[in-house]
Amino acid sequence: MILKTLSLQNFRNYKKSEFLLSPKTTIIIGPNAIGKSNLIEAIYVLLTGKGNRSDDKACIQFGKQVARVAGKISDTEGETMDLEVVFSEMTNIFKRKYLVNKVAKKRTDFADFIPTVHFSPIDLDIVDGQPGVRRKFLDEAIEAVDRDYRQSLTVYIKALKQRNALIKDVQETGSRDEERFVYWDNLLIKNGQRISRKRAEFIDYVNKREMDLFDFILDYDSSEISIARLEKYKNAEIGAGVTLVGPHRDDVLVKAKSGEEFRNFGSRGQQRLIALELKLAQIALIKERLDKDPILLLDDIFSELDEKNIGRVLDLMNKYQTVATTTHKEFVIKNELMDVEMIELGK
Repeated sequence: MILKTLSLQNFRNYKKSEFLLSPKTTIIIGPNAIGKSNLIEAIYVLLTGKGNRSDDKACIQFGKQVARVAGKISDTEGETMDLEVVFSEMTNIFKRKYLVNKVAKKRTDFADFIPTVHFSPIDLDIVDGQPGVRRKFLDEAIEAVDRDYRQSLTVYIKALKQRNALIKDVQETGSRDEERFVYWDNLLIKNGQRISRKRAEFIDYVNKREMDLFDFILDYDSSEISIARLEKYKNAEIGAGVTLVGPHRDDVLVKAKSGEEFRNFGSRGQQRLIALELKLAQIALIKERLDKDPILLLDDIFSELDEKNIGRVLDLMNKYQTVATTTHKEFVIKNELMDVEMIELGK
């Protein structure tokens, strides 16, 4: 499957725009802060059903109530399908709507069409950045190949929000309704344990895979969730105001074979290689599990990579449909990229 078109309405800084995408490589060119990353995010939204930043509400252009991202995908035989994601916020109620050929669907259906591998400068901080960066990578990698994981993560996030609201009520009132906690506790435990198990399986997959660029191991620092652990931290979480155990507290340590953490001694160059290696593992897993080619979304990564690693990324771009951003048109000319559609913003 390939993505052929992209249409935006009131999405971020785009009031109404349409774009044609190459089945091979599309390069988005323009100065900083003109909207290149917003285009990459729009494609990510269309193919996964969610934004790749922290707040989906911000997808709606300021002063508007509805934003739309739509596109047409096609298979190798030319059969097409229309996808659309609608964000709306009216009377302080934020909603998302997902449509396939104008028929409403669940979000989990979207990632079944074209698996997506997204790479941005933030990924270069996987080694020494905040734990949320590493959890985000795990979620993106596993969601792309596992519908059960997507469903469990969706339920878990909703249940966690509700449980945290109950904790806030206890803080304010001093009264705890155990029956209400039992319901959300059970949802968290059931889905949280599935999330943890599948994260452990993915980390084991990465560790057993022969590394192409750089050797390292991932050490899963799992925050186990169970009835016993929720009970153990019950009083502490009242003080904190949030749930203190579960996969939303997980971390992944990136270590050398000797066991030392790379965040304590690794160079920026080594961090780049590790990030690239993890993306290669993500692509390999998609190929193995789904027997599909992913679409690559490369957001301004070339400014962070040296010539050797740029060459490695260019090799990937020749294998898969790719949408990439750069501030310099000269980059395309210098590397003699073939079958390229160029979108120049700000002209």
